[in-house]
Amino acid sequence: MMNLYGAEHHLMVVSDAIDAEEHRHSFLQVTISLTGEFDIDVAGQSLSCPGIIINSNVVHRLKEAGHPLMLLLIDSTSEMAASFRRYLEGQQYYVFPQGMMKSIREFVQKEYAGVKDPDSYRSFLGQLMMLLGVEQVNTAIVDPRIREFIQLIKDCTNSEHSVSQYARQFGLSNSRMSHLFKENTGISLSGYMVLHKLQKATYLIFEGLSITDAAMAAGFDSPSHLAATSKQLLGMTAKGIRKDSVFLKVSCLY
Repeated sequence: MMNLYGAEHHLMVVSDAIDAEEHRHSFLQVTISLTGEFDIDVAGQSLSCPGIIINSNVVHRLKEAGHPLMLLLIDSTSEMAASFRRYLEGQQYYVFPQGMMKSIREFVQKEYAGVKDPDSYRSFLGQLMMLLGVEQVNTAIVDPRIREFIQLIKDCTNSEHSVSQYARQFGLSNSRMSHLFKENTGISLSGYMVLHKLQKATYLIFEGLSITDAAMAAGFDSPSHLAATSKQLLGMTAKGIRKDSVFLKVSCLY
């Protein structure tokens, strides 16, 4: 069983059926065991740990079917990601201490069953962030054009996502737009756009659209393109994510 919670800046996944192949993505990822430790390969290292933060674009493989885990997949341009990056201090990953994870497990066991709607999710997430020592901080995005561009992408309802169109809107060339985006966010513009389309397709699938219709509405060339992208970035196909899953779309302050 897999429970997914979709917010503006992140996805939370709670599942005992995660078996992802080696992959990398633009999300900053937080993985927490709900029972003890889990095994993960990250940046060429095999680790056993109770919880970990993995920076954007770091190769990793999680193979824990049958082991209950909580994952946070966080938009790398968000304040939430900026706050978690304070733990990383420029490193590829950070392993949480055992004592902190024990407190997190006890909290989840006590409170998670009460998460039924957006309001209860916001309360749960806020308490979880406090236990993780995470506070909202300002991102490093200093160029107002890039901040506005990111908001335009988040608000878009079209299947077309033309970088050229947005670049012209800001009086920039494609190459200058890409350079400014990478300079401000630390991730490539092309990678961010692909991730945006994948998030949009996932939301549409759980809103009831077929995988084919969701793929086209999100701007993919075909359902197979969506499947390949999902497999490459998340380690699971869209069909695999949807199977035996429950999805709640939420909004939150993070």
